Amino acid sequence: WIMNITAYGLGVLLVSKWIIRWSSGFKSFPNKPNKNVISPRQYRLRLTHKTFTVLLAVLMILLLGYILTSAMNARASFNLETHEYTYFEVVNKNLPHSFDANRTWFIFWQYLGLIILFWSIRDWLSNARTTRASISWNPRLIRLLYLICLNGGALALECALQRIYYGDYRGKLLFLIEPSLNSSNIAQYGPFSYRSNAASYFNLIWPLAVGLFIHQGQKNHDNMNKKIGSGPELLLIPCIILCTSGPIISSARGGLFVMGGLLLLMALFILFLRIKSSFLRISTYLCLLIGLCSGFYLGWENAKTRISNIFSDNLNNRTEIYENTIKMINEYGTFGSGPGTFESVLQFELQLKPNWDHVRWDSWAHCDYLEFLLTFGQPGFAILILIFLTIIIQSLFAINQIRDNIIIFFGILCLLGAFTHAFLDFPLQVYSIINLICIISIVLSNNQNTLFTFSNLKN
Repeated sequence: WIMNITAYGLGVLLVSKWIIRWSSGFKSFPNKPNKNVISPRQYRLRLTHKTFTVLLAVLMILLLGYILTSAMNARASFNLETHEYTYFEVVNKNLPHSFDANRTWFIFWQYLGLIILFWSIRDWLSNARTTRASISWNPRLIRLLYLICLNGGALALECALQRIYYGDYRGKLLFLIEPSLNSSNIAQYGPFSYRSNAASYFNLIWPLAVGLFIHQGQKNHDNMNKKIGSGPELLLIPCIILCTSGPIISSARGGLFVMGGLLLLMALFILFLRIKSSFLRISTYLCLLIGLCSGFYLGWENAKTRISNIFSDNLNNRTEIYENTIKMINEYGTFGSGPGTFESVLQFELQLKPNWDHVRWDSWAHCDYLEFLLTFGQPGFAILILIFLTIIIQSLFAINQIRDNIIIFFGILCLLGAFTHAFLDFPLQVYSIINLICIISIVLSNNQNTLFTFSNLKN
């Protein structure tokens, strides 16, 4: 709720800025080239990007409306304390509906905050004034990326210290809170009571840090008499090392496999990347190698044990959850059970009421795509897919428009890892993770006018 309220505060500021601009006639860039100055190709690309931006806004409004309708047209409400359903009489089954009004309302407020965050940051970036010293990338965006990477490095350090301190005993999140679930230190990591979520979070950060490191290193190499290290990119080295080691030390199997795939893709990508400085290329590989060695030294024993049991434990009995989820998808029909209702409807579906205190309790499907299809239904799931595809298409347009597209490539790698991990876990249900995904999506979906100066565009 703190994150929600913060996002709503950004929304108030955004609306205030719109009102001020409209009432005063303020223009951020009064000397911005018009369509007669730029080339016809650039004009067509800009028009296409604007079309996709409008489409993205429409899809987000549709998604919010869909969730809101489900909450207002709820068929029931579930009480987690008493484990009882309260059914409502006035329900239109031809409209989206929910079987747990409380959970769906919470998802509505959460997604409202994410959408406000998305457009607020986009507006903040679009009004940054570029200078000669930052001729290629928006200086506000660079500062935002540095903030994400430095925060990730500090968090990775805290997570590693917490894992070492508590060892094989019961742990406390951030040394403060002992969670009711996953109370053993090996099952949690840092502030995450579920280690796999921590691995997903770090797999979003370290590829972004690598891309930013290469980008800033090349920039300083070109602009500062072929010197590397003259800028703040050296601060990214410990961040890369710490965040790379995080998924290994966490002992999350899915996160470890995703990290391995990302490393392989990244190694091949860097190998064929046009990096003018051999020192910069070697430094990047060396940072990743040190991070891997640190991770294996501190966490391989636990990770190896879990990997060796990957088939014997049926993925912690997740195959049964998948079977039940697929069954419920067929039973709940077109509109599904309602956004955010998986935990409620699964327990009811399994008819576990007589033995609430003695059964295994599952809150997630451990496959985000099955969970979205069940809870959002076919229309809501389709809207989510269209939003993602629109962002990817916009990122491909950005790659085509600019020369200096390293960060965009690495941003796509970040999302590729997260959406791959979502096949076997639930990173897309965790607010901190989807918040970071939202920010990375802003980087990918912005146009060249927001991220780059005109001198950096391809002719």
